[in-house]
Amino acid sequence: MSILCIQGMRSGVGVSTIVANVSRILQDLGQNVLVFDLNPSNLLRLHFNMDWQDASGWALNMIENIPWNSAGFQCEQGVRFVPFGQINYQYYQSLLANYISENWLIEQLNTLDLPDNTWIILNVPSELNTLSTQALNSSDMILRVLEPGVACFSQLINSIQSDYIGDDLSLSNKSFYLINKLMADSEIDQEMVLVFKNILVDKIIPVSIHFDENVKEAFAHKTTVTLHAPNSASAKEFRRMSIWLMSRFNH
Repeated sequence: MSILCIQGMRSGVGVSTIVANVSRILQDLGQNVLVFDLNPSNLLRLHFNMDWQDASGWALNMIENIPWNSAGFQCEQGVRFVPFGQINYQYYQSLLANYISENWLIEQLNTLDLPDNTWIILNVPSELNTLSTQALNSSDMILRVLEPGVACFSQLINSIQSDYIGDDLSLSNKSFYLINKLMADSEIDQEMVLVFKNILVDKIIPVSIHFDENVKEAFAHKTTVTLHAPNSASAKEFRRMSIWLMSRFNH
């Protein structure tokens, strides 16, 4: 199996949207895909038409002493995913402290007995904790998502200079960067892209995802833009991005 972590440089940069669209395209391209949501925001499920009121998920199962893998879900287009579940902050902290052992994530993934050609796509929160650290260490590739703005620029510099990924060469070597929510007619956005490219050089992937109202409309309809507006610019960019990922993983 190939493990791909997608993580925002900070929260709110659109990671759940990217995970949902890429996984659906990979599925359409004949890939075997399993999506695992590690983000307590629990938003990824809505891209796959899960009911608004459905609180089920692997984290909630663990808190309630139910096998976590019984929370698996398959949307009508065939994408298989494991939602996080709706739990409060207190339960989340308890989950991290009392239920997630040192190598829990990779051990659980190995118990699934998946075909060798399976993509495991992990939706990883921007915060570093026991679970997100395990995800990053277990991954074959880390895709870190940037917005073309000052906040992400500041986080990127901190990351390169001092934080977990910047200090660990093995994580740095498998980390790549994606620019999301790029405004085509914004001069500052274009300037920030040049800054990012100058800093990251060949670590920034050759596809950027432009801001597109179709993406917002798709989420409102609880689906992906690749289904809602397949001929939109962003849908085509997600497809190019997915093909780039396949080329990196030699699938």
